[in-house]
Amino acid sequence: MSFADEYFEISKNIDVFSALYKEVNTYYVDDVEPSKLMRSCIDGMLKTLDPFTNYFSGSQVETAKIQQGGKFGGLGIEIEMMNGYPVIISVTQNQPADVSGLKVGDIIKTISGVSTKDKKKDDVDKILVGEPKSRIALTVERRTSLLDSKPLSFNIAREEIQENSVPFYGMITPEIGCIKLKIFNENAGKDVKEAFDSLKRINPNMKGIVLDLRGNPGGLLNEAVNIVNVFVEKNQLVVTKKGKVDEWNNTFKTLNDPSDTKIPLVIITNSSSASASEIVSGTMQDYDRAVIVGQRTYGKGLVQVTKPLSYNTVLKVTTAKYYIPTGRCIQALNYAEKNADGSVKRIPDSLKVAFKTKGGREVWDGGGVDPDVKLTKVEHTKLAETLFLRHYMFNFCSDYKLTHDTIPDAAVFKLTDDDFNNFVAYVKTKDCSYKTESEDKLAALKEAAAEEKYFDAVKVHYDAIAKKLEHDKEQDIIKNKKEIVTVLENEIAGRYYYAYGKVKKSYQNDAEVAKAIEIIGNPTEYSDLLTAHK
Repeated sequence: MSFADEYFEISKNIDVFSALYKEVNTYYVDDVEPSKLMRSCIDGMLKTLDPFTNYFSGSQVETAKIQQGGKFGGLGIEIEMMNGYPVIISVTQNQPADVSGLKVGDIIKTISGVSTKDKKKDDVDKILVGEPKSRIALTVERRTSLLDSKPLSFNIAREEIQENSVPFYGMITPEIGCIKLKIFNENAGKDVKEAFDSLKRINPNMKGIVLDLRGNPGGLLNEAVNIVNVFVEKNQLVVTKKGKVDEWNNTFKTLNDPSDTKIPLVIITNSSSASASEIVSGTMQDYDRAVIVGQRTYGKGLVQVTKPLSYNTVLKVTTAKYYIPTGRCIQALNYAEKNADGSVKRIPDSLKVAFKTKGGREVWDGGGVDPDVKLTKVEHTKLAETLFLRHYMFNFCSDYKLTHDTIPDAAVFKLTDDDFNNFVAYVKTKDCSYKTESEDKLAALKEAAAEEKYFDAVKVHYDAIAKKLEHDKEQDIIKNKKEIVTVLENEIAGRYYYAYGKVKKSYQNDAEVAKAIEIIGNPTEYSDLLTAHK
């Protein structure tokens, strides 16, 4: 289509839309709120594009800036609503809340003298965030024993919160180090390099490193380049940005001397590893520099820029796609087809295009980065989900900390059998009713049979199956002891040692970390995984 034809089509459709909007607003039987109608039109239009092209009203612009920049004036806490009040579920070490003495489990009763009861979580979050150096007054209720609590008042100055990109790094075996990267903020490259260099300096005989990108949503592109540069030579292509506007297209290469181009490297990914995480893992795979372990990544290879519109509104619009060194694009082919976790559904092989890594291995485009070693994602049982979502685990851990001043190092800390029995006794007093997948399907069968007039004929059999599927919550907890204890130990470790301790403890029972250790510990297996087999 020529420029003139395209311009005519745009002008024509704007005229049609304007006329339609006016007629609906004038003649529709009920009153129409113009701004609400227009917002629906805008959202509907953008929904036909990719999920990352979004419109922000004036009231949403500040929130969008915070999300994109990663900096804001805050306290360094996370909250969850429990029994009508916000409860602190996480405190970041050395941030204002931590320095002021707020603790996990504190119930926030008032903010600046206003009750928080029955507020929405989003509303409370917005109140807690503000300009750096501005002060906020909190009244909290803190349990002082299993039976007592007391009110406490705090007046805290908000500070600019820069999320810690590396909540954990350390040796997970005497010879293998690990770095957990949470987000690609402006310090990510420096933090990863410093973590690696520190591990190598303290452990000169270190034989391998694990880079954990699970759950990492991405962030700044240049930080992805910097992290690749820790393990890849200077002046190597990392990613190319290509879109409709030629002057916005460019390439990104490593700029510095690397820390180590030889040490065995395993990168762990899952379906929540997105954007910059996929650039790092995909580039390392393209150069045969790392073995990728876990699940296929999310499939976000799109570039967005923000464009200011009238009346302080903003459009975040996709302008290009990312292409990693082999030339493949990690973006999902079909934006609309998503799994329950938000990742792209499996792409048919017929729609994929094959590429070759530096060493001749075959890799594919079309929907994220496929790991070299695929592991099934470990799903929590319905019981564990119920105990977690109803905050029974959280509350038990709060009680545990009240009665234990200290615990051993996170890596060796374990709950005793008596501790587990106490948890069982605690849960016995709570509502733990839940439906298994089998029960859900049986209920669906009953509904279908009733609609088709077959149920009376099979009722006896149905009742017998339903009886067999009934579960005793105490026995269910005992049967799933290992899973439940693992979750409790991780949460308790976090109460004493913050995010560092929680991550460190979680690695003790982590199948993907164990596989990474196995691969690094077997040089032949590691080499074979990075070699093309002809």
